[in-house]
Amino acid sequence: MGEGSTTQQIVERILGGKAPLAIRAAAARGALPLPRAVLTRLALHLLDDPEEQVRSDAEANLASLDDSGLRDVLSDETCAPEVLAHFADRAVRDEGLAELVAFHKSVPDKALFVLGGKGNASIIELVLTNQERLLATPQLLDTLTVNPALRPDQRGRILDLLDRFLRAVPEKGSEKVDDEKEGVDLEEAARVLEVDVGELFASSEILDGEEFELAEDPEIRSAYRRILTLNTAQKALLAMRGGREERLILVRDSNKVVALCVLRNPRINDQEIELLANMRNVTDEVLRTIGSKSEWVKRYSVVSALVRNPKTPPGISTNFISRLNSFDLKNLMRDKNVPEIIRKMAKKTFDIRNQRSTPFSRGKK
Repeated sequence: MGEGSTTQQIVERILGGKAPLAIRAAAARGALPLPRAVLTRLALHLLDDPEEQVRSDAEANLASLDDSGLRDVLSDETCAPEVLAHFADRAVRDEGLAELVAFHKSVPDKALFVLGGKGNASIIELVLTNQERLLATPQLLDTLTVNPALRPDQRGRILDLLDRFLRAVPEKGSEKVDDEKEGVDLEEAARVLEVDVGELFASSEILDGEEFELAEDPEIRSAYRRILTLNTAQKALLAMRGGREERLILVRDSNKVVALCVLRNPRINDQEIELLANMRNVTDEVLRTIGSKSEWVKRYSVVSALVRNPKTPPGISTNFISRLNSFDLKNLMRDKNVPEIIRKMAKKTFDIRNQRSTPFSRGKK
């Protein structure tokens, strides 16, 4: 019997709990002639040994492993999954170690969950590199999304991956995917979108969608027809990452999650916000959100559009009436489309401003 076979037998007996105390004690101290990665695996196993001294020696042995020694262990292609998982917490504090763990061929899900949930943006990047693993383990996407170190661009990539995952589900079999599986998918989407999963079950349709079906622009027609094939979660994901055509269509979705996701799209610009503030076939939630964003209502054109739009909730419109110029106030006073309270406030504001500007309005006898 060769030396390799004998070594393997020793390892198997220790892991199987059949090795004599002397062998276990030597392994706990790292005194056996075995590769460092193997000794580390054995020490980790012996933390649960029935003998207190063996447990103590194994703990001391693992604690004495410095960064250099740990790199040797983690870079060994024979390093066991449980070792990678055990040192994942330590790797979170060292990007070099994290890279060895993340890219190891035997890395277990447990280790990736630690790196993805606790690592900084650079370590998150390492986890995101393994797209096949992420698609196979969608719960890992969930872990990444709740990490406060996640950058906006990384969240966008996660949305792309989740979209691919959701699209792949129906293709796994010719029959309809069972409800339980579909529920899991919607739950994953809800976590990434940061909404309640129940909102993804609400009705979803494009308001006045026939306009897009008959549009002269073929890109708009194509985008609209593609959107009609998507479920609510897929629409919301597309709203957060899609182009201008998709944004202008999806903002008119009756499902508020889908519509509001358009406003979270990092590519939306001030001109689009002004256009949306003028639209009367969007939900009031869209207009309320625009009116609540300080960076958007800095623009006079956005404020003016919101006040003139009869769909804007009065609680939002009334905040901006005092900012309108006199010309717009006069037009608003006569506008029968806006709520009466808006017309009355516009007239009151106009009268007060006009009274202040009249030279003999005060002190006249």
